[in-house]
Amino acid sequence: MSTLNRWTPLALAAGLAVAQSLDAQEAAQPRTHTVVRGDNLWDLSQRYLGNPFLWPEIYRLNRDVVEDPHWIYPGEILRLPGEGPTVIAEQPPGAEVPPGEQQPTVEQPVNPNSPTVFTRRARGVSSSPSGFGDAVGMVPTVPQPTVRSGEVIAAPYVDREGGPRGFGRILKSGDLTGVAEVTDRYRFQAYDRVFIAPPVGHVAPEGERYLAVRLGPVIEDQGQIIIPTGIVEVTKAPRADYAAVAKVVKAFDEISTEDRLIPLDTAGIGTTVRPVRVADGPSTTIRWIAGEPVLPSIQNFIVLAVSSANGVRMGDEFLIYRPSPEPVDGQLRDPEIPIAKAQVVRSTPYGVTAVLLGQEQPAIKEGMSARITARMP
Repeated sequence: MSTLNRWTPLALAAGLAVAQSLDAQEAAQPRTHTVVRGDNLWDLSQRYLGNPFLWPEIYRLNRDVVEDPHWIYPGEILRLPGEGPTVIAEQPPGAEVPPGEQQPTVEQPVNPNSPTVFTRRARGVSSSPSGFGDAVGMVPTVPQPTVRSGEVIAAPYVDREGGPRGFGRILKSGDLTGVAEVTDRYRFQAYDRVFIAPPVGHVAPEGERYLAVRLGPVIEDQGQIIIPTGIVEVTKAPRADYAAVAKVVKAFDEISTEDRLIPLDTAGIGTTVRPVRVADGPSTTIRWIAGEPVLPSIQNFIVLAVSSANGVRMGDEFLIYRPSPEPVDGQLRDPEIPIAKAQVVRSTPYGVTAVLLGQEQPAIKEGMSARITARMP
């Protein structure tokens, strides 16, 4: 029997087994995932790829949808690895492959120093002895924004009571339903098409984006909480007596026809200037916690009882703490207890919104003290 004949049955059997295994995997493995509240790339990588450290593979496939891997939003449809061509491992020079055998497939390597979905990447520029950032374990970086755009745009903020004036509206769905009895929809998610009336004074050219918001609670002596629900982008400008056509490109929360459309404010986003530490900064209190969670945690938004009139700016940092109690005769005082770190993402004449970045204690409640620890220069 020739060498070719001896290898052929084994190769055919192995190939059939691999094909059946791949067919079974493809049948069981979904090709996309629709994001729901609470999802993150780390958990999705564990669920679909069996290894949370492979999350950059999902991010790489969805850069057109995910602007920042730390932030994915309900309604986004993410492609999953496995759709593209398989990467073939290269044989080392001189290696022999038996006739009929195929080279094994391997996953593309994942850089362990890539940004993660659960921590902020180290800021600044790393360097190597050569000066080119090519040392083992060193990754050259570019200056990162002080505040992420996703945190700024999605953050609730305080405005005048009644909210901004001259707002636009989402009029109705721009998609036809397949069921004759079903009339217009009033709830929307990412990629839905909608008809809109733009804010007063806006001509709504193609490509312009507006922020969809709804009114939240009123904070006494401060103003009205404005809660962003998503972003719509104009795909067809209005003309004559026709409404503009837009699509939902981001959904932070449930979007409805009751929401208001306002201009998308990106002022201050992108700056890489860092706040400067200050000693004995002024203190304030927490007035409201977004979502009213039982145990607020990292990435939750809080509203503080200060405003831009107090000189607080986007990028400033606060320490949430429990103050030292008043002294009692004959007893030692409890020291101050640090609880969490927060960074300002919105500052208006009516209030300041900060996002929790780090936490040492679980109890974060309305009325707690917060002291400024770093200011933007």
